[in-house]
Amino acid sequence: MILDFENISPVSVEHFKGGEGTLTLRKFDDPAMGAVVRLTLPPHTSIGLHTHEGNCEVVYVLTGEGECLYDEGCYPIRSGMVVYCPEHHSHAIRNTGEETMELLGVLPKSV
Repeated sequence: MILDFENISPVSVEHFKGGEGTLTLRKFDDPAMGAVVRLTLPPHTSIGLHTHEGNCEVVYVLTGEGECLYDEGCYPIRSGMVVYCPEHHSHAIRNTGEETMELLGVLPKSV
């Protein structure tokens, strides 16, 4: 399967997962397989703290820099890094930089 995010309509989402600001979301969702999302976070925008139930998430930082709250720790992240959040764990991501942050998230459905 090939996904072209340029052909998936962007949706503006305020306070995504309880986070700050408005981000842009492009999403491919298949109930049998899971989801793949591309997120665009302007400076000082965040994805709120949430726990993964029924799936895990792998997030690849395409551009920008920020921080990831994972369970009880907070870690700096930047382009080229990957955040892995297994099922039953919690995470949040914040763009702390002055540049736009682009993320690619893969959320496979648990079997």
